[in-house]
Amino acid sequence: MSARPVGVLCPAGPDDVLPGDFARRAESLGFESIWVGEHPAIPVRIERDYVQLVDGQLPHFYTNLADPWTTLAHAAGATSSIRLGTCVGLLPLRHPLHLAKILATLDRQSRGRLVVGAGAGWLVEEMTLFGVDFATRFERLEETVEVLRRLWSEEIVEFHGRFVDFPPLHCRYPALQQPIPVLCGVHGLRGMKLAARWADGWLPIATDAESLARDVARLHALCEAEGRDPARMDVTVMAAVDEATSPTFVAGLFEAGASRVILAIGTVTTARTVREGPGDAHPLSPERHAATLADVASRFVT
Repeated sequence: MSARPVGVLCPAGPDDVLPGDFARRAESLGFESIWVGEHPAIPVRIERDYVQLVDGQLPHFYTNLADPWTTLAHAAGATSSIRLGTCVGLLPLRHPLHLAKILATLDRQSRGRLVVGAGAGWLVEEMTLFGVDFATRFERLEETVEVLRRLWSEEIVEFHGRFVDFPPLHCRYPALQQPIPVLCGVHGLRGMKLAARWADGWLPIATDAESLARDVARLHALCEAEGRDPARMDVTVMAAVDEATSPTFVAGLFEAGASRVILAIGTVTTARTVREGPGDAHPLSPERHAATLADVASRFVT
């Protein structure tokens, strides 16, 4: 296992390598964790302008992602030690009573390997499909995490909040980890403030070590203001890499304060390798993923 935890984003399209096969290969090469994202349904018509758009449309992979929790369950059954995370799961789209049982089951049956990267959502049209008010997504996310933690650990739970309300009930399938680590997958200063208030860590995108070092210093100050120990705050960052990326780039992120680095290989975060449609050449395609992972591990996993 890597002395410095290096994870990797797992492909999750219908024609991609099976997650169990990908995870088994990643585990054998020393990757500490695999991560998957979530977009359950994408409207054909996108009315707003987003930085993720290409020629007015979302890249193809946004529209055909597998369910993250089932994907990680498949990976868990094929491996024994690699950690399993979401980067990120859209928690406000699901009722906490249902989500708590899914996550507790995955954590217990994987023997405590789950890490929940929790996002609030950015695609307004997608959130509207699920009846979620975009303006309250951050408050809904925080309340959802509060409910999840209680359901994972308490014998009888009753909750009366702004978004979630239920009478005393049993949810007797506890998570193995107490608690499952929840990382705040919201970027920028808002994300730092949220992480400092209620999360076990922060999960931003990192583009360079200098900027990350400034952000980590600010995050630590916010933790201290909240009466929390900055040393206990996980800083997991996602970073795009390709065949030209130097090993010093990832090493610099750790030196800047990252606790873990998740490598994004050939995703929308790497402009030169955006996957626009099925069948396009991709470094993590079924026929190329093993060689790509081996090459990436040789450069970044130490």
